[in-house]
Amino acid sequence: MDKLTIISRKSVLAKIQAQEVSEVIKKKFPEIKINFKTKDTSGDIDLTTPLHKMPEMGVFTSDIREELLTEKADIAVHSWKDLPVDLEEGTEIAATIKRADLRDVLIFKKSSFKKKKLEIFTSSPRRQENLSKFLRKAIPFEFDSLIFSDIRGNILTRVQKLEDSNVDGLVIAKAALDRLLSPKVGITTELDSFKKNLEKFLWMVIPCSQNPCAPGQGALAIEVKSGNKGVIELLNKINDLDVFRTVEEEREKLKKYGGGCHQKIGVSIENHPLGKITTEKGLTPDNEIIDKRSFLPFKKEFSKLENPIKDFYPKLKKDFKLFSRSMINDGIKEIEEIKNSGLYISRASSIKTDTVIDLSNVIWTSGIENWIKLARKGIWVNGTSDSLGEEHSKPESFLKNVNWFLVSHIDSESKDKKLIATYKLVPEKDIEDLSKFSHFYWMSISSFKEALKRFPSIENSEHSCGLGKTFDELNKLYPNKIKPFLNYEDWLEKVIEAK
Repeated sequence: MDKLTIISRKSVLAKIQAQEVSEVIKKKFPEIKINFKTKDTSGDIDLTTPLHKMPEMGVFTSDIREELLTEKADIAVHSWKDLPVDLEEGTEIAATIKRADLRDVLIFKKSSFKKKKLEIFTSSPRRQENLSKFLRKAIPFEFDSLIFSDIRGNILTRVQKLEDSNVDGLVIAKAALDRLLSPKVGITTELDSFKKNLEKFLWMVIPCSQNPCAPGQGALAIEVKSGNKGVIELLNKINDLDVFRTVEEEREKLKKYGGGCHQKIGVSIENHPLGKITTEKGLTPDNEIIDKRSFLPFKKEFSKLENPIKDFYPKLKKDFKLFSRSMINDGIKEIEEIKNSGLYISRASSIKTDTVIDLSNVIWTSGIENWIKLARKGIWVNGTSDSLGEEHSKPESFLKNVNWFLVSHIDSESKDKKLIATYKLVPEKDIEDLSKFSHFYWMSISSFKEALKRFPSIENSEHSCGLGKTFDELNKLYPNKIKPFLNYEDWLEKVIEAK
């Protein structure tokens, strides 16, 4: 095959996505000449009807599909989340490439900070359902009401509509923004002004644990006419099979609830070095609340507790207290003086309640609990590692490069961040006799080392922890013996079951 025609929608984002696919093809088959075509779809032409009121079947894909059936194009590139869960006969999705970010982003006007009545643009029932709960906890000020309004148009148009309106925020797919801001695209006047517009806003990346994505979000579907063997054989050689299977699984999970993009349910599958995390969250057509998050380890030895359970620690999360904290005022003062930087905050308790952090900084937390606690202190949080570990769900600055600081205790270490110590750990004098426990869940490597120093016999107990830094450190000490869990609650459930 010496030439290939790729068709996509006409938007800047659709063209970028087609370009991404072409680059993967050219890398594998440099001799192929690639031509690009674009076409408006019914969803592009009708910009007044809310998406959730439009037909379910492919308003952004059916018109392009016709170009494949009439052989005016060889492949079509779609945002996979735009495809209906049941595809029509005649064409098929033959391949995908590496997936971009699954998550959504909230863009928020700085002038709306501390408003009592908030209005957010989104046409997605899924986002409305899940964000109506999460944003009440995540936004760092109290407000009386939160409503969602429909919006149509491409990403650039939507951001402009937000700027020109009295609405306070806009929710969009992070993958779309990442692609539009990607330096490999080249600078155009349109994209340059788009980026400058974005810099005017506050933003937060919404974690999948609270707002799982539309199935396939961030992934590109490469569609081809069924029976087109030459093109299908070519696409087989560039197909990212892991992504393909993950998206198919997400779509099947949504399908069991009875629908597609009109659903109030998100389904996301995140791949972690230790296993697969699946989240399903929202409201079914029968008004059943769905809230599931599970972890399936890749290694069999990680999948279950093995030793007989005599007793376990801690019984309650609040019982896990081997240290008290002594605050370091110089560290707090340093944080209040910092601007245009990134602050990775592993524990909300490392920040005093009255600490003032400049809004020019990017704030990232280790997990959701710390996000919510910081929000209660009036701090705007931009995102979280979602308890998946700093190394595996890295903080990012999104619109600008920043220097990152780790805000933690004085003995903390970081590979790539300068430490700002705001407290030191002071071992408690009197703690429970830990030698009697057979199973432990550790929330920090510091606590494990302190406990081991006082009760050496616990080395032979069975140890568990979350998926982040604590696991990495414990696994170095005891390879393949540490049991990873999504969180303490999941571990506790397994312990009680086994006991």
